[in-house]
Amino acid sequence: MPVERETTIERPVATETVVTSSRSPFGIIGFIIAGVLVVLLILWLATGGITSNGEAIKVDLPNVTVTQ
Repeated sequence: MPVERETTIERPVATETVVTSSRSPFGIIGFIIAGVLVVLLILWLATGGITSNGEAIKVDLPNVTVTQ
């Protein structure tokens, strides 16, 4: 009596590759907010910052002559 052998060949399932962008919209929004804050900080410091409460500072320096 012959012995029957069954051979099973399994083929790999076709895979799909999905390519996504590495940049998230949250990162872009964060960069925009950080840029606006930096500009506001520079403007705040240029107009007097902490010490003058927004008022201009005038300094009167005396005339100095140097002789030897």
